[in-house]
Amino acid sequence: MDEAIKVFMLPARVPHSPQRIADTIGLVIERERAPNETDLLRYYIDGTDKILYEKWFHCENLEELGPLIKEYFNSEAFKTGKPIPGSLLEDKPIKQDFERKLGDPFSLQKWLDRHEEILDKEGKKKLFDGQYVSRIHVLGKGEHFPDKDFPETFLWQIVLH
Repeated sequence: MDEAIKVFMLPARVPHSPQRIADTIGLVIERERAPNETDLLRYYIDGTDKILYEKWFHCENLEELGPLIKEYFNSEAFKTGKPIPGSLLEDKPIKQDFERKLGDPFSLQKWLDRHEEILDKEGKKKLFDGQYVSRIHVLGKGEHFPDKDFPETFLWQIVLH
């Protein structure tokens, strides 16, 4: 595996702007949302942390973002660079986390090398330490079965021995 492959975890409720450099793969795994949960598409006034535009919505599929982004680019806020009075909610549906410090991306290959013995012996290891909504495990040798407490599973085989 290429040592340039880097991974990181973006915790829930952290404002972010998903961008990647050319020739990279971005893997986004979203959990299923409860009917009462909302997501947010937000744009800021260039060069500031002031909100220009925001759209709260219930996300069932990331394909829904395309039309919402087009809606922004057709908006008065985009055309004028100024928020439309009354368009920004004072009482937000969720509390965003502006305090959390994000971990730096790290080499997946180096992590695998450092934890190879544990993976071989115990069969799995958490990829990220800390308090996250999602639990990401790297599986090693042996048989593996779904965890009854965390039934959603994504499996990506990257090493074949």
